Amino acid sequence: MVILGVGQAGFDLVLTALVGGHPDAQTSTILLLASFAGVWLVLWAWMRFVEQRPMSCLGFRGPGSDVWIGVAIAIAILAIDVVVMTVSGQVTMSWARPSTMAAVFIVAAILLFLVQGCAEEAVLRGYLMQSVAAKWGIPAGLAIQAVVFTALHGANPGTTWVALVNVTGFGLMQGLLVVWRGNLLAAMGFHTVWNWLQGMVLGFDVSGLEFHHSVMTTARTTGSHSWLTGGTFGAEGSVINTIVLAILITCLLVTMRHDWRDNEAYGIA
Repeated sequence: MVILGVGQAGFDLVLTALVGGHPDAQTSTILLLASFAGVWLVLWAWMRFVEQRPMSCLGFRGPGSDVWIGVAIAIAILAIDVVVMTVSGQVTMSWARPSTMAAVFIVAAILLFLVQGCAEEAVLRGYLMQSVAAKWGIPAGLAIQAVVFTALHGANPGTTWVALVNVTGFGLMQGLLVVWRGNLLAAMGFHTVWNWLQGMVLGFDVSGLEFHHSVMTTARTTGSHSWLTGGTFGAEGSVINTIVLAILITCLLVTMRHDWRDNEAYGIA
């Protein structure tokens, strides 16, 4: 929490000062994502000078193909969301006709989501979960990082009880991906692509944050239900994902069997 807070807040102040004291909503969102570069800096300094351990020990080593596991899961869940929401008449989707400049921003935004998503994974599913698991076991590590992950999103615009349950579920699922693969790569791939596809391609809000440029425009229909569409929180607030996450978490637990409770299997002495 301290690493995230100090790194993000400090870098956000610097970036805000550079662009002016009162940026518009779109610029503020971009600055928020970019400020996670500060999280990387603080995390590196903490590991280098306090822990005196290499950053790689947090889980950056592993087969590069693991990234695609996370990417595939993100695409699959969002595909289910889109199909169910459109077929049930909860949302309509149309081509947004982005301008050339908007298209450049959409493509470039994946770098912002890469910095933001991977920073959260490194701190929460890397440093925090690993530290807690070393003391109290993997179940405790999984639970605590998921609770912290939920707390970080709890004050976002459009938050509902379904959204909070789902954010907790996403935290558990990503934590289990880390334990299963023994590295952060799958979780990083999931987090980055999930946010980018959801906001910049499909046109949903992302954890309550609105983006003004996207490939598609997704509009909630008259009489639609926020518990199905996710409302202004985005697809993450939909009960569709509650069900999908419950199934996915169960599948991961069954796949790993006893490994998810075994520190040695996770690489913790």
